[in-house]
Amino acid sequence: MKKLVLLVLLFSLSASTFVTAQAKKSQKEMFATTYHNSKSVVKSQHYQFVANAIHDSEQREMLDGDTNQIRINKLEVTGQLHGFSKNKAIYTLKDNSSDISTVFHDEKQQISITVKMQAYTISIEVKPNGKAFLTLTGNDITNVKYVGKLLEI
Repeated sequence: MKKLVLLVLLFSLSASTFVTAQAKKSQKEMFATTYHNSKSVVKSQHYQFVANAIHDSEQREMLDGDTNQIRINKLEVTGQLHGFSKNKAIYTLKDNSSDISTVFHDEKQQISITVKMQAYTISIEVKPNGKAFLTLTGNDITNVKYVGKLLEI
């Protein structure tokens, strides 16, 4: 009888360990749905970047997402982004014939978008968790960086 009780106890412990080990998901599995949603939004060629923050190596500042947006509709890019409040800069983006290239890194679950306009170049990196990082460069500025998200229009 003692052996039977020990055998049942041993079996129940090993079974719970086996179930727990199978329940853990990898980071890639956890973000797969978010990555595929971001990928379909970008493939639609009708999306917008909404900026929540601006940052550089020294400072970070929160932004109003309602006024800091860029819309991308096939080759047309419109919108505006604010710089740091101390500079009071506003970058107005408007181009009807932008050169847009997109690369999907399925293994890393990352998306890279480059938009070349007449006055500016925009680089957007979309991470597996859905966060998007935009870098704006142009004739009158050097690398202004934003954190936000991509949304379908």
